[in-house]
Amino acid sequence: MKNIANTTKTIVVSLAVSILSGCSNSEDTLSPKPIFETEQQSQNELDLFLKKEFVDPFGSIIRYKFDDNLLEADQQGTPVKLENVQPIAELIKKAWITPYNKASNIGESFLKRNFPAEIVIIGSPILNGDGTRTLGVADSGVRVTLVEGNAFSLEPGADNSAWINQAFQTLHHEFAHIVDQNFNFDFQQYIQISNEDYSSPGTWTTVSQESAIMRGMVSPYATSAVGEDFAEMVAELITTPADVFESRYITPEDCTTFSADGLIDCTRRNEGRQRIQEKVTIITEYLRDDVGIDINVLRDEFLRGIE
Repeated sequence: MKNIANTTKTIVVSLAVSILSGCSNSEDTLSPKPIFETEQQSQNELDLFLKKEFVDPFGSIIRYKFDDNLLEADQQGTPVKLENVQPIAELIKKAWITPYNKASNIGESFLKRNFPAEIVIIGSPILNGDGTRTLGVADSGVRVTLVEGNAFSLEPGADNSAWINQAFQTLHHEFAHIVDQNFNFDFQQYIQISNEDYSSPGTWTTVSQESAIMRGMVSPYATSAVGEDFAEMVAELITTPADVFESRYITPEDCTTFSADGLIDCTRRNEGRQRIQEKVTIITEYLRDDVGIDINVLRDEFLRGIE
């Protein structure tokens, strides 16, 4: 789960404004109750579309009808606008399903085996009792919750790029947790790269983007735990053009123009970039060898899909 605080501080990744509490994968066993179990005779055009595109091929339900049972007792949210559901579902096909189908060495079979049983779309952020906002949830590998669906605009000529970047960075982050659950990413080598640099509980919100890079991570949120570091890295690799990722996180700075403290900070940023490169190599090989996913193809198809 990705949570954000109600602050105006913006982190560099396009995912969101400063995020507060950690992302967790519930260990509770979910028992999805598909809407089609109680609406077998529904001829609603939207339901028929969702059944054809998600239920029939993947056994996955798009839940758009608001249900308090989908939230914790101290959480609040609002329903997604009905007219936004199909456009968002079509984006899910273009920016998630098609990219994975083309990037997997087993094609469409990959998502048919690993697609979550439910995708929940909520209109607002999930508002938590402690004042934070939740931007996405992955529950036990069977449910992904996508929020802020009402921020998607259907107005002619509307620029939805910010919403798409935020929503799909969140979505790919959450699906990275599901991939890890299903394919058991070995964190032993990965965690050694930044082992001493993860934030103590509740303190990662004080970490700047610059400090995150020094630690070998792509965002402040990634410093909260090794699992979040992994998911943030996967999401950033998928949603960022290769040249932008390279210049932002990999290419060393020229430190010769700095002096004193500036030189030390520049050197530390470059050391962090070396760590990020090590992590990219580990993730790329894991996805290729253990999962059967070419992350370069996945990125290119995602970027093509959101165009």
